[in-house]
Amino acid sequence: MPIDEPVSRATELFMAKRLLDAHWTRALVQPWRVGGCLECRGRDDCPQLDWAIALTAELAAVMFQKR
Repeated sequence: MPIDEPVSRATELFMAKRLLDAHWTRALVQPWRVGGCLECRGRDDCPQLDWAIALTAELAAVMFQKR
């Protein structure tokens, strides 16, 4: 059943955390490297990991903005 509503930032952050956890726990020899998910293509080439890191950095930048 497809989701008709747009994905919230909270849901995106939850998905990003799961991806980061998968890469950390599954790539035992070198954490944060290839082996964490099915999208890993090369030694340092995983579009999902890149997305998760970029999203986390973007949200952290928003959280730590000075007002």
